[in-house]
Amino acid sequence: MTIPRPLRAALLVFTGLLATSPAQEPRQRRLGVFLWHDSPNDLATLTGIRTAIERSGLPHTFVERRADADRDRAKAALRELQEARCDLVFALGTQGALLAKDTFLDVPIVFAAVSDAVASGLVPDWGGSGINMCGASNWIPPANVLDVFRLAVPRCERLGVIRTKTSGVVSTAEVAQMRAHLATRDAPHIELHEAVAGDAAGLGDAVRRLLDARVDAIWIPIDITVYQNVAAIQSALDGAKVPLVTTAAAAVRNGAHVGAAVDYELHGRRAGALALEVLVRGRNPATLPVDRMRGVVVSVNLASARGAGIDLPLSLLAVADDLIATTAAPGAGANDGRRDR
Repeated sequence: MTIPRPLRAALLVFTGLLATSPAQEPRQRRLGVFLWHDSPNDLATLTGIRTAIERSGLPHTFVERRADADRDRAKAALRELQEARCDLVFALGTQGALLAKDTFLDVPIVFAAVSDAVASGLVPDWGGSGINMCGASNWIPPANVLDVFRLAVPRCERLGVIRTKTSGVVSTAEVAQMRAHLATRDAPHIELHEAVAGDAAGLGDAVRRLLDARVDAIWIPIDITVYQNVAAIQSALDGAKVPLVTTAAAAVRNGAHVGAAVDYELHGRRAGALALEVLVRGRNPATLPVDRMRGVVVSVNLASARGAGIDLPLSLLAVADDLIATTAAPGAGANDGRRDR
């Protein structure tokens, strides 16, 4: 039987539709997660990543490994992620991202919770890695940080900063960026005085050196040894009414007075969006620009400031996104005694 040409054409189209019409369920993706250490910033970033992937509806499982800042454990964790045959690996923190870069040569890597991806050697420039890596930076321009610090301490002429040798990879980059900014023509005239401690035990001596330099405020950068030991810094101040300002979100919760920090959950969601560009849209991670956040979350620990006898400007309190008004009791919820906006 001869089939008329129009009908034959229609049948061919229909046959093609039958071959493609059954809805193909997206295959489940295995997503690796590597954390160098359990910093609060990295964990909040991971929460944001999980939220982004879950909201996308992409079938997935997470394979999570932690190194606890131990190089031998890191090698074992990375080996396990390799053996898990992940479709993509999230590397959190600067050190975690550097280790992942050296390990996964043909698996897409998305880094996050990295302050300066260029200075750390992760990528050659902000325009893209040129390799199997892309990511999101929690870098905040020094000018934006100083805007908050000067709102807290309007007459700041000498800014002290404490960092450590043991965990100062990120804080070293922060200080270098701040020095470079202060050297520009339009920057405010502020002297930056740096005190480097060998470890947590040396924080008290670092504080005393800054007090001898008559600093107007002390900056706690993103240095886990420093921001986890704010109490030691407060003790070393010994009643000196020197405001503690910070770029580490956890430092404000630990007693620093004013913070200009990143919304790390939002930061994580942005990293998750990059992963979806690679997994769903087939984008080449080598060509994706590094995502950078420009805004800051202004946090004020009013309870800690009052305890130190420091009066913070009302103009600062008016713009605060997070105001901790009372000292949290042991076991209290994360939002007890604070206002969130």
